[in-house]
Amino acid sequence: MLSFFSVRRTHVPLAALLLWLAASSCATKTQPDPPPAQPQSAASDAAPVASAPEPVAASEQPAAALSRPKDGSDYGCSSFYFLWGRHAELEGKHEAALDAYEKALICDPKADFVISKMPDILLRLNRSDDAAARLNEYLAHKPDDAAARMQLAKIFVSSGKLEEAAEQYRKANELNPKDSSALLLLSELHLAQNRHDLAKTALREVLAADSDSSAAHILLARLLAEEKNYAQAAEHYRKALALSPSDDLWLELADTLMQQRQPSQAVKIYQELLEKDELNEEARISLIHAWLLMNNEKKAMVELDQLKELVGSAERAELTVAKLYIRWEELGKAATMLKKLLAKENISEARHLLGALQFQRKKYKDALKTLKKISPEDEEYEDALILQVRALRELKRQDEAMRMLETVLADSEQQFSPELWALLASLQQAAELDEACGKTLARALKAHPDDELLLYDYGLSLDRVGQKKQALKVMRKLIKINPNHAGALNYVGYIWAENKVNLSKAFLYLTKAKELLPDNIHIQDSLGWLHRQMGNLEEARKILEQAAAMPQADPLVLDHLAETYSAAGCKEKALTTWKKTLKLHSGKKRAGEGKKAQLRREREQKRIQEKIDRLENKKEKKK
Repeated sequence: MLSFFSVRRTHVPLAALLLWLAASSCATKTQPDPPPAQPQSAASDAAPVASAPEPVAASEQPAAALSRPKDGSDYGCSSFYFLWGRHAELEGKHEAALDAYEKALICDPKADFVISKMPDILLRLNRSDDAAARLNEYLAHKPDDAAARMQLAKIFVSSGKLEEAAEQYRKANELNPKDSSALLLLSELHLAQNRHDLAKTALREVLAADSDSSAAHILLARLLAEEKNYAQAAEHYRKALALSPSDDLWLELADTLMQQRQPSQAVKIYQELLEKDELNEEARISLIHAWLLMNNEKKAMVELDQLKELVGSAERAELTVAKLYIRWEELGKAATMLKKLLAKENISEARHLLGALQFQRKKYKDALKTLKKISPEDEEYEDALILQVRALRELKRQDEAMRMLETVLADSEQQFSPELWALLASLQQAAELDEACGKTLARALKAHPDDELLLYDYGLSLDRVGQKKQALKVMRKLIKINPNHAGALNYVGYIWAENKVNLSKAFLYLTKAKELLPDNIHIQDSLGWLHRQMGNLEEARKILEQAAAMPQADPLVLDHLAETYSAAGCKEKALTTWKKTLKLHSGKKRAGEGKKAQLRREREQKRIQEKIDRLENKKEKKK
């Protein structure tokens, strides 16, 4: 990167731009013309002006013109637009910055300092796919840029393309083995995917290259503790503490020692932490727990009294201990302590905790009784409502849950979360109250117009009542808000495929949806059906056969596969597949199936039977 451009600026004054411009190769113009659509050729190197100047001798030409490279790149023009773009970027005008940077690249297509800025701007404009494409372009001729690979990996992670991200982290590490950051990020990526063995391998590679990596020791210690390999976990905690000691890390080591059944060592750590800071509540509570496990109730009570005195509230101390009992999975003790606490004082947090415990222990009626006492003014109110709905569902009292939410949400003065509205809509949908469901979601969107969950549910509710144009409009709005919403991409792509419109764009949408959710049967089906509608019968057959082989049996997939077989002239396969489809549609009323769902299934059954009859009649006529 040119040192001129590496200087930080918060503002580029107009006067400075004009002075710089006067010294550049563009200074022959009163105003800079926009660069051409393609880099100028050697035959047209001279910048056009309003009236062409008289020819001058080479010795009298500006230095910039004499130093113009043979490939036609115009460094002065490129630098001007780079400054212009940088100024716009610093002012937060990202579209204008992008436009200027693109012009800079037209002037000098090989300007790496401009190319490196483009992905950042595209990411700020929520165009992650374009940012990734730019980086891939750049890496095609600069494959050894480890920083660019790290940036590309970050984009892949945000897009859910974890395998591609892992590959870039690996390549970045190969380019710069002494820098362990790529491997550390790779190990975190593997942990997010629950690939513990790969994470451990990556972390051990980090430690092989840099045994003083505190972060690697900590991650490995946590991973080993999760796998109940407490001895090795403790060893890595100690190494991390020798490199960068912290109270939180000492607590993690002590907890590991407790799990390793070495309470006396853990007690020593807790006591040392309390000598440093007597207000360290977690250390004191953990010490109480350790004494209890060692059957030393006397010392535990001394520490509990000390805790009450330090926090200034016996109730708060008891609530904290109850939370610790929950963490230690001693649920009976936690419930007993919470009940005693609530008998003395009405604390909404304690009541919510007790209700959650009762629900977890399948005491649904007790949970309802507890949670109903939480008032709308309490912070835990919405969480308590959601837990009550879950309890009522377990008790098969869905109508009561629906009425409760309808009453609560009727209060137009109070602002409720999108989750609460979506919960009511899901209850109404399950009860086949499609019109009520749509109205609920429409009301919810007035309060939360850009909420992705509400928009997606509303689009589906419109589709269920046959308002497909409106549903399509809602789903397209959702894609504008979140271009990586796989459900919306699938819906729009499928509708276009079904209607044989916008097929190229439908392909882009469905391909992207499949990248986001590669194992989703509905997306696989949509992509296969799109190929069928485009006339790509062989590709459609392959994709739909893969979908049909997935564990979740879906009659629509089989119907689409049969249609594809039929179009390809494979009549026997089509007939066999439609008969399988018919079996999935047939049968008595299913558990939890409403009247409308049953009628829809019966209509589908009739439609598939008609296809079978037509195909069999054609076979008979041929005979």
